[in-house]
Parts: sequence; structure tokens; C-alpha cells
Amino acid sequence: MSLSKDNQRGDVFLGAQATPGKPKGLLDAISEIQQYYVVERSGSTIPVDFFTLAGKLAFFEVGFKGGFICGLVSAFLTPVAIGVIEKYLPIFGSYDPTLYDKFFAFLIAVSFTVGYAFFFASLGKYYIGEISKAAIKNLIAGLVSGAILKFVIAFIAFHFIYFIVLEPDRLGAWMLKLTWLIRIENLDRLYQWLGEFRPVFLTSAYFVAFTTFLMVAIPITGIYMGARKSSKVMNHENEWK
Repeated sequence: MSLSKDNQRGDVFLGAQATPGKPKGLLDAISEIQQYYVVERSGSTIPVDFFTLAGKLAFFEVGFKGGFICGLVSAFLTPVAIGVIEKYLPIFGSYDPTLYDKFFAFLIAVSFTVGYAFFFASLGKYYIGEISKAAIKNLIAGLVSGAILKFVIAFIAFHFIYFIVLEPDRLGAWMLKLTWLIRIENLDRLYQWLGEFRPVFLTSAYFVAFTTFLMVAIPITGIYMGARKSSKVMNHENEWK
């Protein structure tokens, strides 16, 4: 991005080749937002048309991929964490988890989502100028869209597993087809364990709804609070000028 400042007008003029970058990841997107923030924070202005449709879509895409992929990882880990807490899966070699073990399992399910959400929430301090705001809004819009799509897919998938895949009669019929490969005693133990583990997927479906709420609420709240704080700081500085 090539920027030059007119000392008399205080506006930023863009060279003919200057166009908003197309961030390929969250770090690239944040770096660009920081550049917009530095220019607008200094009192300069960037023409609104500078942030093109391609630029908006690029930021939306970065947010969408982050919300969707991060959400899928969290959704995949959720049944494992719930299984540990409900004592269906071992943790550290034990089927009888301590309070610490349960807390650790809970972190497995939420830490990735919450950590990623707080990363987005840190953008609040850059929510000042029109271009910075536009970039952040498109980034968050993508994040919310990706998170919601992930929730829909995970919610349907977990219910499908609970009601269809692990339905007792259907599961038993499928297990009987494996008698040529696995001993009937082992199949019976596996059938019993899957029957006991089955409710975990129903619990996981609603737990994913909770983590999706966190992924959407944390960035929006953080940006709102950060923007208010930055606005107060700017107003205070202007009073002293």
C-alpha cells in the first residue's frame, strides 16, 4: 500500500497502483488493519472507495475460514472431552478422572475456540477510522458466518450419529456383519461400549452450540469494548490539543 500525505489538507492520496491487499490469513488481515489504523489514527483520511469489493470479500473469506475450520476442530474434539468427563474414555491412562483431569478435558473442547475468539477480540483497539471499521466488520461477518455453518453441520452430524448410526437395532445389524473379521465376544463388548457412549454425541451437539456462542460473542464484545476505550483515549487527546 503506497500512501502519501498532503501537508495542507491532511488527506491521504493513493498512487495509481495502490489497492487493498488480499490477506491470505488472519495475521495478514490484522497487519493490514493495523496499517489502516496507523494512517487514520494520525488524522489522515483514506477515500472510502479505496476499500473495494474484492478487499471486502478477501477479509470476509479470512474470517469465514477461521470460524469454520477452527469450529470444526473444536467440534471434533468435543465428543472426546465429553467422553473423558463421563468416564467413557481414559485420560492419562485412567478411566476415573480427577477434577483436574475433567478441567483439562473441558479445556480441550473450548481452548482452541476461545483462544481464536480472543485473537479476533483484540481488534477492538483498531476500530476507529472508516476503512479500519469496514475491514473489521467484514472480518467478523466472515467469522460469524463460518461459525454458524460449522454449528449447523456439527449439530446435524451429532444427531445423525445418535439417532441413525448408533441406533441399537441398526448398530447390532452392522456389527453382525463383522463377525468374519472380529470375534463375537469382542464385538459384543464394542456394541455395549458404543451403546453407553451414544448419549455423548447428543450432549456434544448442544455443547457445540455453547462454544459457537462463545466464538461469536467474545469477538463482538471485545471489539465493542476496545472501540469505546480507543474512542475515549482519542477524545481525551483531542481535549489536550
